[in-house]
Amino acid sequence: MLKMGIKPDNFTYPSVLKACGDEFDLGFGRELHRSIDASGLEWNLFVQNALVAMYAKCGEVELAYDVFEKMPEKDVVSWNSIISGYASKGMWPQAFDLLGKMRNSNTPINLVTWNTIAGGYFQAGNYKDALGLIPQIRKHGIHLDSVAMVIGLGACSRIGIVKLGKEIHGYALRNGCDGNESVKNALITMYSRCKDLRHAYSLFRSTEIKSLVTWNSMIAGYSHSDRYEEASFFFREMISTGIQPNYVTIVSILPLCARVANLHHGKEIHCYIMTHGGFKDYLLLWNSLVDMYSKSGKISEAQKLFNSMNEKDKVTYTSLIDGYGMQGEGQIALKLFEEMNNCGIKPDHITMVAVLSACSHSGLVSEGQILFEKMSSLYGINPRMEHFDCMVDLFGRAGLLKRAADVITMMPFRPSAALWATLIGACRKHGNTDIGEWAAKKLLEMKPEN
Repeated sequence: MLKMGIKPDNFTYPSVLKACGDEFDLGFGRELHRSIDASGLEWNLFVQNALVAMYAKCGEVELAYDVFEKMPEKDVVSWNSIISGYASKGMWPQAFDLLGKMRNSNTPINLVTWNTIAGGYFQAGNYKDALGLIPQIRKHGIHLDSVAMVIGLGACSRIGIVKLGKEIHGYALRNGCDGNESVKNALITMYSRCKDLRHAYSLFRSTEIKSLVTWNSMIAGYSHSDRYEEASFFFREMISTGIQPNYVTIVSILPLCARVANLHHGKEIHCYIMTHGGFKDYLLLWNSLVDMYSKSGKISEAQKLFNSMNEKDKVTYTSLIDGYGMQGEGQIALKLFEEMNNCGIKPDHITMVAVLSACSHSGLVSEGQILFEKMSSLYGINPRMEHFDCMVDLFGRAGLLKRAADVITMMPFRPSAALWATLIGACRKHGNTDIGEWAAKKLLEMKPEN
């Protein structure tokens, strides 16, 4: 067109800029921007909107914002383009700030903007804020679409608000959206995560064509409720229908195998991961396998898997430390803890429970005491109830009952019935009736059901 001497106008530029954005061709997009500036054409809202959208799609949000800021006139498309640009880069504070400015400018906010911001709150873990936008959308007379419903249902499932989830379900039924696959999958997930498995199962069975996402929603729901048998049944049923599991499926059911120490099914999944490609880069899967073998007492298998892993994090080390601790191999657990620190991997409160418990099971009193003292000073971890539990167990097993009792009286938490029971058990083992009677009196004052 240019070679023929035909000059582009305000109808030409938006189309070509859109193509640049769709193809992520930033270089040609910049050329067009220079051409627009040099063209002498009058300022045009559609051309400027296309420039903002092109830069935003190409990930150059600062350039997009620069164009946006200089626009003497803005419409809802201008605001949506820049907000979506920041959202796509995960720059949610800037996106939220722009929504506030958009409201102040009295520009009508459409569903695209609401959904973008609600999705941002959801991704940031602000589920209450995401849900709080739904009444505002309705207040503006805007009907929820499937995207808004999926975000709302997802937020309900994360914080367990089944009542609001049911209201969204009712809205979907009234507006004929309940047949939408994404909405139905979100409903199944919401009901199952809120432990309303009857409704989840009913929706699942009423779905004629079940996609992998549908199966994953159901498996994840039962796994979330620690319903191992049902989750395993759905997993096998899914495979029998010819649908192959993906990372989401495996990551839903494998940690459950670890929690219930189901070695047989865990080994099957391990074999599946090894014989099917695409899973080697997912550290969470390998961590779950190490955890499963450790909890099942197959510490050599856990160690072998640990050695084969190119990448390890604190979860990997914690799982193996915990496994050796349960086997009474406290010295190996301590060496692993030292190795973890030497690798620059910082322990968390769960790691400290694992290593203190390992010291307790192996009678490593001084080592456990030193680690406990280092928790806040060296690792920046404030001791929690479970760490004091470990120390009472550590001293109790070693027969240092006065020190165990001191831990209970000096800790900044109200002792639980289980903690008093631990001390009583240690007193019974070592024949200390004085401390045992004191602990028993405290336990009876709590009036535990058992």
